[in-house]
Amino acid sequence: MSRHRPCGQLTVAQLVRFGPLSGARVCAGNHLHRPVTGVGLVSDLDQARRCEPQTAMVVHPAAAHGVWALEAALRCAWERNAACVVAPDTVPVSGSTTQLAERLRMPLLTVPDPAGIALEMAVAIADTEAARARLIARCAVLFGERFSLRGIVGVINSEVPGVIAALVTKEGHLLAGRAAAGGGDLAGPAEDHHRVTVPVPSADGRPWATLVARINTPSPAWAETVETILRLARAPLASAGAGTRLSLAHQGSRDRLLMETLLTGRPAQQPADEDGRHGVGHDGRESLPRGVEQSPEEIARDAGWPVDGRLVAVYLRPAGWEPQDLDAAAPGVTAAWQADLSDAPLVPLEHGWATWFTGAALTSEQVGQQVGRRLESARIPIPLSAGVGDVGEGMAGLRRSVTEAELAAAAASRRGGRVVELYGRLGPRAVLAALPVAELATAARTLLAPLLADPKADVLLATLAALLDCAGSTGQAAARLGVHRNTILGRVERIRAHGVDLNAPEQRLALHVACHALLDPAAPTP
Repeated sequence: MSRHRPCGQLTVAQLVRFGPLSGARVCAGNHLHRPVTGVGLVSDLDQARRCEPQTAMVVHPAAAHGVWALEAALRCAWERNAACVVAPDTVPVSGSTTQLAERLRMPLLTVPDPAGIALEMAVAIADTEAARARLIARCAVLFGERFSLRGIVGVINSEVPGVIAALVTKEGHLLAGRAAAGGGDLAGPAEDHHRVTVPVPSADGRPWATLVARINTPSPAWAETVETILRLARAPLASAGAGTRLSLAHQGSRDRLLMETLLTGRPAQQPADEDGRHGVGHDGRESLPRGVEQSPEEIARDAGWPVDGRLVAVYLRPAGWEPQDLDAAAPGVTAAWQADLSDAPLVPLEHGWATWFTGAALTSEQVGQQVGRRLESARIPIPLSAGVGDVGEGMAGLRRSVTEAELAAAAASRRGGRVVELYGRLGPRAVLAALPVAELATAARTLLAPLLADPKADVLLATLAALLDCAGSTGQAAARLGVHRNTILGRVERIRAHGVDLNAPEQRLALHVACHALLDPAAPTP
């Protein structure tokens, strides 16, 4: 750091965290953000009353004759806007003294040798560069001892006083740290906070995430110190992030292979290592020798997957029909879902991710509620919808439930993110969820072109769909649309005038599917 830049002021928190007050007992510790510009060693109350603002008032043992002396010093410090009160630890701190310090918002610290601490504090305040250099060096050492995203960001939150840090994705989703630093819900007025951001690169050099720190008491020098610490954390974070993504991607590939084996029901051959030895299962146990076949159930049990008893499958799928890079999103989705409520893994599949819940009294409705809460609370990098299958028993039930959940997820994804659909409530409509809406909508616009050219095309299309849903009953269609039956009859004549024959049985299925495609929210606009 340049010796010519402004050094700024130290705070009580910094002196406690990495300075002479590191061994002090602290009262009113929520108010350590106060700046310290000097030290005053007082031996009587007259000296305390002449204390300069933002001074650390150190009470000499000769003046600390009892609890009343500490409380008098606290009141003098509050009147003079001192930074804190430092007293000898030979004087007991009563509950009333602690309450007074909290009420006055005046930090009270007790130490063994107040006079010696006063001298050390004066040296630290005179040379803030040295104090902050020690903090930076300590953080650098601790970064090298941490190997996870949470551990590295935790060093900043635990060692750097007055700072709340978080690692967030480019989309603003929390990866590690505290949400108050990276999110928009900052506590307190915006002017009380200063934020320092440092991009964290991936292996190819492109920004992968952002390290954000919120400083409660900003100053140019302290902000530069915090930024230096954040920059020191970039390389360990990039390394830990790459390792996490590689581990999740590798585990996801293995889980997908096993899941596809389970769903097909075909026996699988355990792969051998390059040297011909048998491999190691998900739980660290050795698998069978090369060439020996296992049933899907045996493989799943060896991997620690719960595949017996009552279970309900869940399928997560990106919302909408916009193309998503599932491979790129998979590590973030898996990491965000790691604290899910089931014991089963989250397995990447062709259109999304599958998992399942187990329990003797489990119901699809219970699972749907849990998944809905999980989608609301988890910081998942892409908007997801979920489908929940019916209850199944054992492997056969799991295969059926996963298929049902995938159909329900297709229906849910058309309604937007964080939507949960239960297969049991969809009924035959689940088949419609598997239809290619975009292609059908294009064909439907050609089929119903005359009707769609009508100025009231939206009303006529909704009426046609309601009539087909109600098996041609004008009374039921009127009740569904909330209009009089005569209104429906008038619209029917107008629909017929556009070449739509409702009495032709061979046309009804095609017309019904065409209406479904055109009214689907996921249908592309012409």
